[in-house]
Amino acid sequence: MAEIYKIQKYIKNFEDFNWSDLDLFQKTTIAYHILDISLLAKNFHRSVRNKGVINGEDKKFSKAQHDRDEISSLIIIKLTLISFEKSPWMTLNQIIHFCKSKGGKFVELSRDTYERRVSSLCLSGEIEKIHIKELKDDDIAKISHTRNFKYAYKVSREANEIHSKGEYNVAKAAPLDNFLLNMINIINTLPKNIRSELLEKIKD
Repeated sequence: MAEIYKIQKYIKNFEDFNWSDLDLFQKTTIAYHILDISLLAKNFHRSVRNKGVINGEDKKFSKAQHDRDEISSLIIIKLTLISFEKSPWMTLNQIIHFCKSKGGKFVELSRDTYERRVSSLCLSGEIEKIHIKELKDDDIAKISHTRNFKYAYKVSREANEIHSKGEYNVAKAAPLDNFLLNMINIINTLPKNIRSELLEKIKD
């Protein structure tokens, strides 16, 4: 995926820098802020308030969703990012592989669990499902080199529009400034030479 390549390009220069290069204070400080980001992230679920409703339509997914979970949010966020690339479609296997690549509990979840989440998101209108017979050969080739799948999925136009205009429910539970402050504190804890090089990369 394009974003993975970009990340790998930026971290290549830091492959020789590791935890062993930090003293105990630096390690502990960085670990603290990583944990804080992790705790904040657990409160992040991709849903929006009523301000996201389009033209007064009562879209189910435009309201605060109490049953929203990390899996659904992860799927929607990934498909939203993919919608900015050459092909907005992903197969179910690609979605599952992406989620499992995040490690932790995502690895332990069954295929059925992911299928149910995807089906639920299709039902709510957040995701569009299409049979490959309805896609052009060029579009199919962009999704996968093999045709061992029947359906492809993408985030719906309505969902993108709502998420673009809406006010995130996460605003109070996990304010953006808290994420930014933690990242700044992590960077400031790093050795000066690594910090300088990292800031140069950020400018890129």
